[in-house]
Amino acid sequence: MYMVRIAGVLDDWGSWPIDGAEERTGESWVYFSSQLVAREFAKAHGSKVERARWEVNLDYQREWTAKAVGRHWWIAPEWDQSAAPDGRIRLGMKMGLVFGAGDHDTTCGCLEMMERLDFSKKNIFDLGTGTGILSEAAIRLGAATAVACDLEWDAALMAHKRGVAAYQGPSFALPDAAFDVMLVNVPGYVHLDLSPEYGRLLKPGGDLLLSGYYEWQGERIEAALPQFRKIDQILRGDGWVASIFSHATATASSD
Repeated sequence: MYMVRIAGVLDDWGSWPIDGAEERTGESWVYFSSQLVAREFAKAHGSKVERARWEVNLDYQREWTAKAVGRHWWIAPEWDQSAAPDGRIRLGMKMGLVFGAGDHDTTCGCLEMMERLDFSKKNIFDLGTGTGILSEAAIRLGAATAVACDLEWDAALMAHKRGVAAYQGPSFALPDAAFDVMLVNVPGYVHLDLSPEYGRLLKPGGDLLLSGYYEWQGERIEAALPQFRKIDQILRGDGWVASIFSHATATASSD
């Protein structure tokens, strides 16, 4: 998480996709999950980007308990060494500031929707991997390979510790049409920025699983994906969406 300190207090943040703000003496601390957005905001306000400096209370994570998700998953905190119920696949919940531990509805929605996809011998790309839980799930479902990236170094490191081929950085250097399935659980506005990458990286006929956005954001996100057809969707919690899209299959030329 990143923050930008600005003088005074703003009553209207306009179109800036902030993730939170705190009023401090004579200034505001504005938080962003995207470093790129934070940089643009800082530039516009004559400030600089810093790592978030709040005092984070992670005590709630110590109260995590193991839970069933979907038909196949058993999500359990690291200190819970009990066996998963018969027929369920155990995935560990990782404590810390990295998103995607397994407690949020968007992550659980992705895991539930992954049960509806065929991962056998597929090449997977997990964009914005967080703790790497989705990549690990794909491997457990039979994926041939799972590559993951995240702009946060801590996230890439945590995913790597899960056995995922994860790196810190964007997706832009990866080759075209390299993957059969993409998993993208990021904030809604980020899907708008990255939508061209989805079409570039997926093979024709490939599957795209998106989450991290609310139902009311769906129409705009789907409009940014003209190469895709939505084939499935679920809602969880307070209206969080997890959707599966199919990449348009290439057609033969009429020439």
